[in-house]
Amino acid sequence: MWQLVLVSIIWAFSFGLIKGQLTGIDPAVVASIRLLLCVLVFSPLLFFINNRSPNLKLIALGSVQFGLMYLLYISSYQYLPGYLVAVFTIFTPLYVVLINSLISKKWQLQILYPVVLSIIGAGVIVFKNINQEGYLLGFLLLQLANIAFASGQVGYKYLAGSGNDKDNMLWMYLGGALLATIYCLATVDIEAVEINGKQWLALLYLGVISSGLCFYLWNKGARLVNATTLAVMNNGYVPLAVIFSVTIFAESADFVRLVLGGSFIALSVFLAQRQSKN
Repeated sequence: MWQLVLVSIIWAFSFGLIKGQLTGIDPAVVASIRLLLCVLVFSPLLFFINNRSPNLKLIALGSVQFGLMYLLYISSYQYLPGYLVAVFTIFTPLYVVLINSLISKKWQLQILYPVVLSIIGAGVIVFKNINQEGYLLGFLLLQLANIAFASGQVGYKYLAGSGNDKDNMLWMYLGGALLATIYCLATVDIEAVEINGKQWLALLYLGVISSGLCFYLWNKGARLVNATTLAVMNNGYVPLAVIFSVTIFAESADFVRLVLGGSFIALSVFLAQRQSKN
């Protein structure tokens, strides 16, 4: 559980970097660089792995959870303002529960209660009136990204087996990097790409910390909790992101909505943990 909490804190702090620093760079380039950095960080583990044969299932899973997700997620920033990206990611918990129920073939209505509460809480915090047209494509891209990320989280619980998480994540990052890089090379004029110093620093932080370290901790934590807790924790970063935006980046926020929505999310985590114990 602590892994999911720590990652939520880091992701909450990292949320503004993509919109603030990287929207001028092709999404395929951003996705490829972030995932290649993940592979670079974890590649020394090859020297310590007893079985160096590639795990094709985890490579395929990583291409979905990380490669496909990042290509879709970062592309959505081209069509949506930052706050709507936050709004439209709140449905990920629902996808986690539905995909897990589909795989396990266990459909229990009560597990949806904490998930719906989590979505309501996140919506209370981040929702604003949508008064512009043309957001449909961004919404669809983001929902596909949410489904890809949810599929990877749930799939990892079933495919990780008894393997070491660090070793497993190396293969998953490799799968994500392969998909993103192949797509990048096929669609982007690499010679025309320009990245300044601040953008490289942002990419380095996002690739090594926000992606490399955090996805490892997130998937490791996903194996240790039930599907409902995993689902609601997907919205755990939302109140933290608002708190950081106010205290660190001097942005404005509705304090009442923050407290109310944060309380809903905290209650959803409590209910999910209670279901797990029962």
